[in-house]
Amino acid sequence: MNPKLLIVTDLGLLKAYKVEQTPEGTPRLERLEEVVLEEAHHRLVEQLPDMAGRHVAPTQIKWGAPVADDHNLKLEIKRRLIRHIARHIQRLLQRDHFDGIWLAAHKEIDHEIVEELPPAIRARIEKNLPRDLVKAEPRELLERFQAT
Repeated sequence: MNPKLLIVTDLGLLKAYKVEQTPEGTPRLERLEEVVLEEAHHRLVEQLPDMAGRHVAPTQIKWGAPVADDHNLKLEIKRRLIRHIARHIQRLLQRDHFDGIWLAAHKEIDHEIVEELPPAIRARIEKNLPRDLVKAEPRELLERFQAT
């Protein structure tokens, strides 16, 4: 059996594992990478360079009034993070040869990550769990994926 790529992710962290069979036939996980997505850990206030776009209290009339609303800035940051996760999965698949993909992502972003992947990679996804398993131990990951 060729190794499989196991990806566990949420918007702030991506962990990649290689799933191989031992000579006895039991699966074994080897951690390939752990990527911290820094943009997800910053507050929105830290990402705005100045007072423009921030709402001020009504009593501070002469203070910098907002030039515009945030125009779904949080949604745009989420989209960027999802695109970054999808590109990272593509790079892992180009670097090494894997037989299939097992993916576990938070249920709110799971379908969005799958949609962002090219059709050729989407077809290689064997198991897809819409669960947040980023903090799970490797043994628990194997149990969850083998149960499906």
